[in-house]
Amino acid sequence: MMLKNLIRAAVLALATVTAVAAHAQDAYPENRPIRLVVPFPPGGAVDIVGRLIAPKLSEALGQNVVVENRGGANGTIGTGIVAKSAPDGHTILLSALGSITIIPQVQRVGYDPLKDLTALTQAVSLTLAWVSKSEGKVRSAQDLIRQAKAGATLSAGTSGNGSPNHLAIAQFNQLTGSRIAHVPYRGEGPALTDLLGGQIDLVVTTVVAAAPFIKDGRVVPLATGGSTRAASLPNVPTLQEAGISGYEADAWQGFFVPAATPRPIAERLQRELSKILKSAEVREFLTSRGTDPVGNTSEEFERKVRSEYDKYGKLIRAIDLKLE
Repeated sequence: MMLKNLIRAAVLALATVTAVAAHAQDAYPENRPIRLVVPFPPGGAVDIVGRLIAPKLSEALGQNVVVENRGGANGTIGTGIVAKSAPDGHTILLSALGSITIIPQVQRVGYDPLKDLTALTQAVSLTLAWVSKSEGKVRSAQDLIRQAKAGATLSAGTSGNGSPNHLAIAQFNQLTGSRIAHVPYRGEGPALTDLLGGQIDLVVTTVVAAAPFIKDGRVVPLATGGSTRAASLPNVPTLQEAGISGYEADAWQGFFVPAATPRPIAERLQRELSKILKSAEVREFLTSRGTDPVGNTSEEFERKVRSEYDKYGKLIRAIDLKLE
């Protein structure tokens, strides 16, 4: 009798879970707006992607999707807001990798990105490029490596301390034994401005930010940081090709929801976002700006997040990264 009661209880519990999941999927979205939180100011690379995707996701879900910029503290403020939001699918995060895989390992941010967030899909991959002034003292990838290994005094600007751009320089120094000086700025724009003004020798930047300067010839791309050449810069070698074995540094953006979001809701959001990212219109818009759309599965994106978290954790400890 006891065994029958246990079996009956188990069946009822399974039926309840199934019914709740089905209800969550059927009831979603509710008749209220969905927040797409971008933890950076308007006009930046993440905001551009968010505002491209939001109206298309709104159409797919039949509910208004509103972009909400909650910038500050390298993206950790907005990311923390989402991590603590109600897990009902009405708050979605679009963040860059820094607030997910780098900053939480250096500072107290009030959330655990691996436990408090569920990865939906990688939105885009952004190529990081090493660029110099067109008449600068570094003229090619091989020239960069040769000068750096020879101990030349070189400085490289980035969008800030703890950014993937910053750690791209740290990784270069670690693998080559060089000492390129990192110069942090409040964004890629100011760094590129100082490069043109001759205050620094190099900038490690996303291709998106550097594209106008590359197009008009004022800036020369020396190398990119990915494992393969960037589609937008097919004639520019990777640093691996130039001779730095094991070097890989790029940037990405991805969609997340609070960890306790019902699985049917998370799965639907993943499907809709992936479909949007793979549409011809969105792909054309993004690739023309040096950004590669992805739209992978939740499992694939989660593996990438954990892998990047481990990779950057080792690099952070190796260079003893400290942030104010």
